Amino acid sequence: MTGTLWRSWRAVCLPSRDQTTSWDPRLWPVAVLALAFAVRMYVLLHHRLSLTLHSDDTGYMQSAIWLLQYGRFAYYDPTEPTVHMMPGITLLLAAVFAILGWGPLGVMAAKAVMVCFGCLACLAAYGIGREIAGPLAGLVGGVLAALYVPGVLTDTLLLTEPPFSAFALGLVYWTIRWARTHRHRTAAAAVGCYLGALLFRPTIALYPLVMGVYLLARRCPVHRLLRQGAAAALVVVLVLSPWWARNYETFHRFIPLTNGSGDPLLLGTFQGEGYPPGSYQEIVASLKLDNPGIHPDELMQLEQQVAEQRMHTWWQQDRAAMIRSYAWLKPQLLWLRPFYWRQILTVHIQQMWNWQPRLVDASLIGWGIGLLLARGRRREVAFVLGTLLYFTILYSVYFAYARYSEPFMPLLLTGVGVGLSSLLRVAAKGWQQRRRRPLAAR
Repeated sequence: MTGTLWRSWRAVCLPSRDQTTSWDPRLWPVAVLALAFAVRMYVLLHHRLSLTLHSDDTGYMQSAIWLLQYGRFAYYDPTEPTVHMMPGITLLLAAVFAILGWGPLGVMAAKAVMVCFGCLACLAAYGIGREIAGPLAGLVGGVLAALYVPGVLTDTLLLTEPPFSAFALGLVYWTIRWARTHRHRTAAAAVGCYLGALLFRPTIALYPLVMGVYLLARRCPVHRLLRQGAAAALVVVLVLSPWWARNYETFHRFIPLTNGSGDPLLLGTFQGEGYPPGSYQEIVASLKLDNPGIHPDELMQLEQQVAEQRMHTWWQQDRAAMIRSYAWLKPQLLWLRPFYWRQILTVHIQQMWNWQPRLVDASLIGWGIGLLLARGRRREVAFVLGTLLYFTILYSVYFAYARYSEPFMPLLLTGVGVGLSSLLRVAAKGWQQRRRRPLAAR
């Protein structure tokens, strides 16, 4: 009896690929997927088309319709091409609308596609937890991701968050697998996830730097990394070449990704403490007044210039306040305030706001425990923490908003599973040692 209990406990606490017990962890990813899909589809079918921000989601949908109608990638006006965002979201929605139209049926189908991406993000969270600390860590992380209510709400909207989250977390998972196997297929999967994420958000562009540090720390053969890295760079160039050619032909200059960073950079100079006087609305109104009929993309460039000037002034006038704002206050705005603007699943908005800091604290404590106790997996834990740090720094430079950090909440929440599994593994080994002592004494 005790032997069976020990084997079952070991199966859920320790990573293994060939153990078969009554717990059967091989079924757990299916359970995570089923739970995530059931919850999201229930919310979608219950609220149907009433779930909308009337903001970016409407703009993305209109952009897809204009692409089908006029063959032009636009966002503000069907006659004006744009580089406001990467083309992924427009192409994805256009593919759905081309088959089912953009009426209620087509919109619901597009929302269902977003639900599927949200489920894949939960599955990736399971895979990351399992790779680091065993099936139990993956199960806890996957279930928390599946039931994280703001994430459920966002996964029913036509936004970049669901596909970006799925690809970005998939990139983390396949990078960990790449570091262990050195196989070309795992490298190809990582590159595919990177390209998928890049087509939806440009913020992933410099992430290979984090990957490179991790892969070198894992002592991957440098010559193999160079070969695979060169092949990956070639694939990225080939995939992005049509986008570069379109941008150069339309705007007569090289635009590698987007031209939409000026507005969030300017907004970010009004967060924190001690920032220069003025208001965002006054600055934008003044820019439009001085440049009548200005194209929105050109306005973005002027906003970036003003933002850089404000940041320089801020640094000169109150350096300590600026450091505190960007290093402490804005990260709190990013993580401690959930992107939860409408009640679903009987969870009140204020209730979710109260729970968000507790979830973040529990997750960070879990990752900290994993860093201390995850024997042989500390570099993986450090890689995940480096990933979270990379995006925290990046988004804190711009406008710190909970919506931007939400794609990484499944990754953060997996820390609870990693910490719990690490503690249970230590307890299980201690219990096993105590069982053996009487036998040795005999």
